[in-house]
Amino acid sequence: MMKRYVMGALLSATLVVAGCSSEAGKKEGAEVDVAQLPEAGDFSEKLTLNLSGSITRGKVEDDNYVQKRLEEQFNIKIENTKLDTWNAEQVNLMVASGDLPDTFAFTAGGQTSQQLYDSGLTRTIPKEMLEKYAPRYMKMLEENQPGPILNLKKGTDNEYLQLVGQYSHVYGLPWGPTLRLDWLENLGIEPPGEMTQVGPSGGREKIFYTDAAYTLDELEEILTAFTFDDPDGNGKNDTYGISPANNNLNWAQSLLGAFGLGSGYNFLEDGELVKTEISQKYKEFLKTMAKWYDMGLIDPEFTTIDEKTSWEKYKQGNIGYYIAQPSYLAMDDWAKGRAPQNIVENPQSTAKILATGPEIGPDGNQGVRAYLPVVNLADSFYVSKDVTDEELARILQIFDYINHDNDARWTLFGEVGEHSDWEGEPNKSALKVRPEFAKEEGNSGFWAYNFRTYDKERVQWINSEYTLKLKNEFYARDDIQEKMLIRPYKWDMLNETDLKELENRYSGQLNTIVDEFRMKAIVGEVDIDKEWDKYVKNYLKNGGEQMIEELDKAPIVEDLLKGE
Repeated sequence: MMKRYVMGALLSATLVVAGCSSEAGKKEGAEVDVAQLPEAGDFSEKLTLNLSGSITRGKVEDDNYVQKRLEEQFNIKIENTKLDTWNAEQVNLMVASGDLPDTFAFTAGGQTSQQLYDSGLTRTIPKEMLEKYAPRYMKMLEENQPGPILNLKKGTDNEYLQLVGQYSHVYGLPWGPTLRLDWLENLGIEPPGEMTQVGPSGGREKIFYTDAAYTLDELEEILTAFTFDDPDGNGKNDTYGISPANNNLNWAQSLLGAFGLGSGYNFLEDGELVKTEISQKYKEFLKTMAKWYDMGLIDPEFTTIDEKTSWEKYKQGNIGYYIAQPSYLAMDDWAKGRAPQNIVENPQSTAKILATGPEIGPDGNQGVRAYLPVVNLADSFYVSKDVTDEELARILQIFDYINHDNDARWTLFGEVGEHSDWEGEPNKSALKVRPEFAKEEGNSGFWAYNFRTYDKERVQWINSEYTLKLKNEFYARDDIQEKMLIRPYKWDMLNETDLKELENRYSGQLNTIVDEFRMKAIVGEVDIDKEWDKYVKNYLKNGGEQMIEELDKAPIVEDLLKGE
């Protein structure tokens, strides 16, 4: 998966109210007579548009390559956004002043698209205009149910509050376990299935994968051997089976999956809707981790180590198990330095890695939490309140072209052979921008006006051929996804409940309750069986009960996937 560009501009509610509570500029949903607007492709009237996109960092240069081509193609004058829309303080000031770009993809204080509209920051986008001026986008929505009913203004079926991105780059299993293959070989432990080499060189020749998996009990035996049987042959007692991180649960995604769980998700347990973190299955997961810690299989320093630090610790060669994304195993440029592939980056390294299928739990559960809970649609593209219908018509045509017509590849990478080159085989590997051009914004203007959206062809442009091979042959195979992707039972994808408001109110304290109990449970500071009921009660009384009650009003995910 490519590096995720995630920007959450934290904005206080008072600032929004103070700066943007006026209703004056909003489009109040008045009927738009599309017949009176220019035909698609009619750019006879020159327009000035202040554009920004998902990768607007204030580094774009005026009269850049992409800007000049877009201006000529669509008969527009682009006013560049020179602020860093990933910077919370700069976004705060922008929103407070009410001086927003005509298009923007940053968030404001965790508000929903409906709240942004109600605050007077944005206008609606009529479905009829999208059908006329952005047909490729509408086709994408139809192909990704429940896309056509996402982000509708409350009480309407034809006015969108925002546009959404296609996240084909996250399809398939986002994570999978890995083991030190050289340690397995030294200990005489057989791999669970036939192995395939990731690539021929550059360290990839030392990384192997198989879609077969060990059971959780077998993994425990392997971690025990990794810890106590001198797997590296140095005669020292200096190795551990696993080294978690203290700042997230990435390290446990497939281990949770062995109990049928996805962190942060929900499911039915004994006929009742329950959040993962207070379920009986999660209790069993914690008891397993506590057992491993007591056995000495878990690095005791993990309580002081965040994920980035754990990468460095893994590189020292004392840890046998680590979680990985396909792009890590493929050693894509953006993932260099991350574990586990960082241990084979040095040409002199004799280490080897084996990626396996997710562990199989005691009840036969196997899988990994889906990167997105329902469908691979995410992110937000807004149109500012003061944009006229005529300007919106032009914006939508630009949007549809640069984000959904793959002939517009030049807006991201320029012309191949002039501005960029294929990393490997043409059209089957990643594109690399030549060093004399800015990779983003700058003199090239690449990515300066684009939204974060990728169909499968665009995914190819940003991933190495080795990542694509790993996904095609394993992580994103149809049968693997059907069997192993863990999704929640319910999800408020359509913003039909007040769950977002409750999350903003309670998630901080609930996360603290969950994180503190997890850490204490694993290291044995609390008796899980004795303290469990108290922990669940504390979770529920601090907002958890209200959130579950509200979540129960949300649609069932299976129905959403059917477009119902």
